[in-house]
Amino acid sequence: MEGGNVMFDFSGASIEKLIVHGVGNELKEENLVLSQQCTNISEDSLYNLLGKFFFQRFKNNGVYSFEHETSLQYNEVYQYAKAIFDDINNFSNSSQRIAKHLYKVSTHPNIKKGELCVAYIKGGILDEFEHDAIGIFKSESKDAFLKISNDKDKYVINWEQGVDTNKLDKGCIIFNYQKEKGYKALIVDSGTNIDTKYWIEDFLGIKKNSSEFHRTKVLVDACRDFVKKDFIGEKTDKIIMLNNAVEYINSNQNFNLDDFTQSVSQKNECSNELRNYITDYAKKMDCHNIESFSVDQSAVKSIKRSIKNLIRLDTDIEIKINQSKQNDMQYLEKGFDDKKQMYFYKIYFNEEK
Repeated sequence: MEGGNVMFDFSGASIEKLIVHGVGNELKEENLVLSQQCTNISEDSLYNLLGKFFFQRFKNNGVYSFEHETSLQYNEVYQYAKAIFDDINNFSNSSQRIAKHLYKVSTHPNIKKGELCVAYIKGGILDEFEHDAIGIFKSESKDAFLKISNDKDKYVINWEQGVDTNKLDKGCIIFNYQKEKGYKALIVDSGTNIDTKYWIEDFLGIKKNSSEFHRTKVLVDACRDFVKKDFIGEKTDKIIMLNNAVEYINSNQNFNLDDFTQSVSQKNECSNELRNYITDYAKKMDCHNIESFSVDQSAVKSIKRSIKNLIRLDTDIEIKINQSKQNDMQYLEKGFDDKKQMYFYKIYFNEEK
């Protein structure tokens, strides 16, 4: 999956360990039930359903990292995750500590009880590299399901209550990202503002990562979104602008917004519109200091792969334009044929390769 702030992929991920705890609301005097052993998930159908349940709800809403006003050693979930990453034999014990910590902060009357699943995951991809990860998933909502069975000469309908695999209420996947102090995490939270505060701040103690990687990705995504608007009419000019944007961040270690907008929009003369659009887009994505920052070159490779340099025509023909300078477009002309009442592209070349 690839999106606004981060590239991640769970298609090749495997769940190595899974343990489930029951976490109630301490204020309501609901119980905390701790499992002593991991759950057996060797059956293929169950394993596949769990993969769908755990991974499909994660969207492109940014990367988070652990924080604490004094020191990360006082962030409980960070320390329990670190203990697991340091030694997998700590998995069960640390998962219990995670459940106890969640129970301790579940003190608002609106917080619902539920099952807390803690998983050890291998093969998850973040920023194009595989990392071991720890998944923390809480299921609160229960739905009614009809169970229809055949009993001799008639059908019997009953119902059961269970968890809908399409509705993960809360989730966090912590990647053992060695280069990043505090690891990197993705989150799911489908609750209210109160739920969000207790899950993200009180329990996990994480904040959205506004790193240089994040800024670099947001910048290009803003340009990609900009060219979809009506500021630029021709498809070729849209591709040129995106290519110039990538070329700029690939060639400049230090990013400057004014210099960037002038460089990538020379022909279209829309630098002011582009600058305002990038600034507003960054604010919406909670991305600060977009005017000037150090480009993260590790983001450039994934950005290049995300840019689509194709002109798709309704006649099932595609024209691929490699990254180029604007004056290289002299070899491609667009026109209109009055006789056929159709647009056309004329391509100039010296020889076929």
